[in-house]
Amino acid sequence: MAAVSPSAALESEPDPAVAVDPATASIAEPGDRASIQHSPASTTTDGSPLSPADPYQVIRINLTDDGDARWSIETRFLITDDEDETVFEEYAAEVAAGNRDVGYESTQFDAVVADVAASSGREMRIEDDGWDQPRIEEPEDEYDDDVRIGVISYSFTWTEFSRVDENRIYFDDTLQADNGSWLDLGDGQRLVIESPSGYFLETPTDLEWDGPHEFEEGELDIIFVQGSGPAGLSLEYLLAGLIIVLVGGFVLYRVWQSADEERLPDWLPASAPSSAESSSSASTPTDSGGGQTVPDDRADGDLAGPSSTSIEFDEEIDDDVDPELLSDEERVLRMLKQNGGRMKQANIVKETGWSNAKVSQLLSQMDDDESIEKLRIGRENLITLPEVDPTEID
Repeated sequence: MAAVSPSAALESEPDPAVAVDPATASIAEPGDRASIQHSPASTTTDGSPLSPADPYQVIRINLTDDGDARWSIETRFLITDDEDETVFEEYAAEVAAGNRDVGYESTQFDAVVADVAASSGREMRIEDDGWDQPRIEEPEDEYDDDVRIGVISYSFTWTEFSRVDENRIYFDDTLQADNGSWLDLGDGQRLVIESPSGYFLETPTDLEWDGPHEFEEGELDIIFVQGSGPAGLSLEYLLAGLIIVLVGGFVLYRVWQSADEERLPDWLPASAPSSAESSSSASTPTDSGGGQTVPDDRADGDLAGPSSTSIEFDEEIDDDVDPELLSDEERVLRMLKQNGGRMKQANIVKETGWSNAKVSQLLSQMDDDESIEKLRIGRENLITLPEVDPTEID
């Protein structure tokens, strides 16, 4: 599906009238400019082509907390009708079954992996390579309502891809050479770097690039930190802030209690101010000055106060769950529950800070698992919990 070749052999962007087929892989030595390419091939049954999407190829590097990286090289097609969908599914099945010779061999990565391993001092290898399950997804960019994207991807794990030092992951030396990165992007290509769950950027920087693009020296020096939020607040700072809030609340409560105690009769225990207020409000003298009392409907509500306060406190604890301790799926479900069970996909991207591609892939998987439901409304994707009726939109 993918190929890496020296820049001298780079191909121009394929004609949109020609479909895109995975191509053979060839790896340039580190230090040479290289680019992942593919060649035109696939057509529909009547000879008309499947058109490439924009971008037509996405190179996705998903880092893990042990330093490995899962590479996925995706080739993307426009699907406009049922015939396109049938052709795509048949073609993808042929490629995945090995019946369509695309010339890809993972051993072609061995040379560059060996050189990078020697320069970095880490043991590296390529493993678990193969074709992923083909998928059809909603487009991220603006297309006509009836257009979808067919994706064929080849994935592999590059072990020891990143340096790991305690709670930091360094993405800096594997793609770099003395004169810059050995990987360049051609027109219509996109590189996406995805951090492990619970890790965030130490310094804000891009994690998504569109071609054509040549990476400069140091441009890919990226550091991910475990347990720090998107705004750079570490878990320790968040805990310290929570402690300050709790202490401040306790001090205010004691001040209020002390002021209230000064107004109580000497014979009433200071530890039961709410009982005194409830007892006082439960009976009211009549205008005639007699000893008759009139029941106050608010008395029961006052007596129930401590119980309702306890429930509210439990809810606040749930709301204060650190999102960094949740999986990606749990974060999405939590946001949906906080927003009445429904959100636009674009708002999920905005609130998480993840890339459009990552959110789209995650939501597609969650939809397949039936943990959410996706509904296309015009150019927007509406995401809902399964028990929420999407037609009940305000």
